[in-house]
Amino acid sequence: MDLNYDWLKTQYIKGLSHMSHLKNTSINGFDHVIKTSNNLPIYQSGFTLLEAIISVLILATISSIALPPFVTAQQRWEAHKIRSDIINTFRVAKAHSFTQRTNTVMCLADIHQVCHKQAVHYLLVFSDSDDNHKFDLQADQLLLKQALNLNYGRVYLNAGRRHYIKFFGDSGLPRGHFGHIKYCPNNGNKQNMYQISINQQGNHRFKPYRFKKTGCP
Repeated sequence: MDLNYDWLKTQYIKGLSHMSHLKNTSINGFDHVIKTSNNLPIYQSGFTLLEAIISVLILATISSIALPPFVTAQQRWEAHKIRSDIINTFRVAKAHSFTQRTNTVMCLADIHQVCHKQAVHYLLVFSDSDDNHKFDLQADQLLLKQALNLNYGRVYLNAGRRHYIKFFGDSGLPRGHFGHIKYCPNNGNKQNMYQISINQQGNHRFKPYRFKKTGCP
C-alpha cells in the first residue's frame, strides 16, 4: 500500500508540472517544487487549516469593528435625506399653487399612490383638478413623486383628520391645512428624530427633538 501511495504521489506531481496556471498547491501538508512550461521551478505552499481559521477570525473581527459605525452613518444619512425630501416637497407644492393658481395637494402615499398619513413609499405633489384630494391619473397632474426608500425609520403626517396638506390656488397658502411631518428612527435615536412643520403662511420649520419633543409612536 505504501508503494501505491508513493507512485500516485509521484504521478500527481508530474501532472502538476504541466499546469502552470495552478498556484498555492500542497500535497499532504508539505511544500514541493513544480516546473512551469519554461522549465523554471516554482515553490508552492498551501494554507494549513490553522492559517485558514486565523484568517477567518481576523476578517470577522475587522467586520465586527467596522459594521456599527457604518450602520450609524447610514441611519444619519437617511434622516438627513428625508429631511431634504420633505422640505423640497413643501416648496414644490407651495410654488406650483401660487404660480399656477391651482389647488395643489402634497401627501405621503403608498405604493398605489394613495394618500395616507402613515404611508411609507412616496412623497406626492399633484394638482387637484377635481378637488377630491386624491390623485387621479386621468384628471390630475403629477408634479412630484419622491421615493422614500426607508430602511431605518418611518414618517408620519399630522394634519388633523386629513391625509394630505392642501395649498389653495387663490393664495398659494395652506389655509387651515397646516400641520407637520415627523421622522421617527426605528431604534429611537433622538439625535435623528425630528419634525418639519408648516404654518398657515406656508412656511416650513425644522424642529429637531432637542427643540421639540417629536412624540414618535
